[in-house]
Amino acid sequence: MTIDVSEGIEPDLWPDLPTHDRLVVGGHTFWTGPCRPPVVVSQPNRWGVIESRFPDVACVVECDPAVIADLPLPNRVVRFVDRAHRPISPDAFGRSGPQLMRAAARLANRLNQVPGITIFARPFARSIPIITPREAAWVAERCAEEGVRGLRTSPGVGGGIVLTVREEHTPRDHDRIVEALAEAVTG
Repeated sequence: MTIDVSEGIEPDLWPDLPTHDRLVVGGHTFWTGPCRPPVVVSQPNRWGVIESRFPDVACVVECDPAVIADLPLPNRVVRFVDRAHRPISPDAFGRSGPQLMRAAARLANRLNQVPGITIFARPFARSIPIITPREAAWVAERCAEEGVRGLRTSPGVGGGIVLTVREEHTPRDHDRIVEALAEAVTG
């Protein structure tokens, strides 16, 4: 049985975000300006981290539709898009965001007990950003061999990985995720 821990849209479909007006430090976005509207903001950001500050201009919100209804938003939202920048309406927002975020917090607490796995940044929504001492692509390959697919590596961070909690995951799935990551990192 395979467990999918992806956000649901393949990362190669995610367009690059502008870099002229922001810095990402410690998993959080800091706005440096000048911000030319509409500014594309991510909520949660691509690490899965919940942002709390946004530029005070018109914003296009790149979002995870499963949890966006329960997250802070910029003051001036002109539209919502998914990670591939396809338009979405609030009618498409998930209704189980709080449950997914609680499940992600429980899973993160378990992962944080594994030697070599560190939660990279908080607060996160349903996608958990972790750092390991191993090369991220290698860890993702080992986990895929164990049936856990969809780990997203983070460019620029050697051991940075993001995994996403999905509605269909069971407690046994979370056990298998922890086991696969522990074996890949410590085994």
